[in-house]
Amino acid sequence: MLIGPNLILLGIWLLTVADGSECPVQCKCINLTQNTLRVDCSSQNLKDIPSLPRETEELYLQDNLLTVITAGAFDKLINLKKLNLSSNPLHCDCKIWYLIMWLSDGNMDGVSGIKCVYPSPLYGKAVSQLTGNEITSCSRRTRLCSDFLFNDAFLYALLFLLFFLMILCLKTFRMIKFEINVSDNDIELRTYRAPKVRFLKRRSVSYLKAS
Repeated sequence: MLIGPNLILLGIWLLTVADGSECPVQCKCINLTQNTLRVDCSSQNLKDIPSLPRETEELYLQDNLLTVITAGAFDKLINLKKLNLSSNPLHCDCKIWYLIMWLSDGNMDGVSGIKCVYPSPLYGKAVSQLTGNEITSCSRRTRLCSDFLFNDAFLYALLFLLFFLMILCLKTFRMIKFEINVSDNDIELRTYRAPKVRFLKRRSVSYLKAS
């Protein structure tokens, strides 16, 4: 009675393994064990490595157009034991360092065909045997004196502009004139109040004398 449901579950599992979301469209995936796969992407004119299943144990990428292995391409393939990269025009420039470091850290049972094609002085040399002196394009760009002069000139120009704006603001403030307008009503009010104050002072003085 349980044979039917078990077969259905097995079929669903096989479909998920062969489905494009797990196995790349350009590749063929074959189960080695329940949790491992053989992924064959050979002779597909690949220029980039597709997204590969985590269960990949054997990976075949020979006879493609791969010039560089993108950084991080194999990071999730913790079960990878065999790798074939033969017949690919690998460029052993600065970008090859990812592959060199990955090969040195990995626990591979079989690696074949990972050789340089370009540049011509490194043709046919195994990637694992490359040294830092041979990969000359990885040297860091040295900063020239002209770079510092350009940066300094820019800073000086910015300071000069700020100084010029400050002087312009000061001159503008000095040119501003304030005008105070006094109307005739204000003058009449002051002249009217003054006699009243004097009159009060006189009365107070006369009152004191009388007393």
